[in-house]
This record gives sequence, structure tokens and C-alpha cells, in this order.
Amino acid sequence: MNEVLKNIYERRSVRSYKDQAPKDEELKEIVKAGTFAPNGTNAQGLRFVVISDSALLKKYSMLAKELFVATIKKQVEKVPADKAEGMNRMMRTLSNPDFNIFYDAPTLILVLANPSCLTPVEDGSVAAENMMLAAWSMGIGSCWIGFANPLQHSPEFMAEVGIPPDHKLIAPIIFGYPKKAQSNGNRNEPEILKWIH
Repeated sequence: MNEVLKNIYERRSVRSYKDQAPKDEELKEIVKAGTFAPNGTNAQGLRFVVISDSALLKKYSMLAKELFVATIKKQVEKVPADKAEGMNRMMRTLSNPDFNIFYDAPTLILVLANPSCLTPVEDGSVAAENMMLAAWSMGIGSCWIGFANPLQHSPEFMAEVGIPPDHKLIAPIIFGYPKKAQSNGNRNEPEILKWIH
């Protein structure tokens, strides 16, 4: 098997990290890999914020949890009971003061799209995958943290980390060295609905 496929098949989301942070040079290489992803009309409108301050990451974890819970509370009364239970479980998890949405990872990289992006979600998503695969090839784990998405709705957060208000947060991703070996996990065989020759 070639190294690219091996890297793709072995990469896993990591939720347990060593205290050791990736070097700045490694993080720059990871961001650079993101910029080499395809992007609509070659607009190259992605921007990045790198946060490696553990105190700030804890602060932003708390803020994101508060914002996420507030959003869920507005929705939970409008959904069927079977979906409401899952939402209530999520609220309980996020309300736990000991739960850090960033899993104590040493670094968070935010992938953002500026207004020049014609396909911001697509551009940011493929860049994020490039970054996670590049990191894995260097022995660095990663995890896309969806719980951090509400941070983009906090003007204070956006200003504090230097994000212009017209930029959109696409992918908040944590990076660090895995504390333990990751299981290979299984994937179902691809379901090809039709193969037309």
C-alpha cells in the first residue's frame, strides 16, 4: 500500500493528548498543507488562527459550551421527544465544568473563510482534511471540534483572536501528540449506488 493511502486509512480523531505541544515549524507546515487543498475558482480566501495558550483554550471551551447550551435550550422544546433526549444528554455533557471540548490539546487551529470564498464550506472542509492528514503523517493527532462552532457568534471572541467580523468559522481543529495508540477502527464498505460505464 502506498504511503498516502496508508495515512488516510490509519488517521483517527484523537481525544487524549500529551502535554508536549507541536513545534511552531510543524504547525506552519500543517497550515501550509491546508492552503494546498482545492478551492473554488482558486480564490484562496482561507485564513487561519493558531492558539497554543492553555489558559485561553480553557476559557474558550467554557464560552463555547455556554453558547452551545443556550442554542440547544431554544431548540429542545420544538423537537420530538426522541430527539429531545439526545439534546438533553448533550446539554448535560456540556454543562459539566470539568469537560473541556478541546480535550486539553495543546493547540487549536481555526480555519476561516473570508468573503472572497465562493465555496467557503467546501474550501474550508477540504483544507481541514489536508491539515489533519498532514499532521498524522508527522505523528501529530487531531480532532475537528464541532462544539466550538458557536464561538463565531461571539463578537468578543472574534475580536480577541483577531478575526474580522465578515469571516466565517469553518473548522475548529485541535492538534497535539496522542497520549496513546489509536485503534484502527472499522469502516463499512463503500455503498456505490450505481456504477455507470
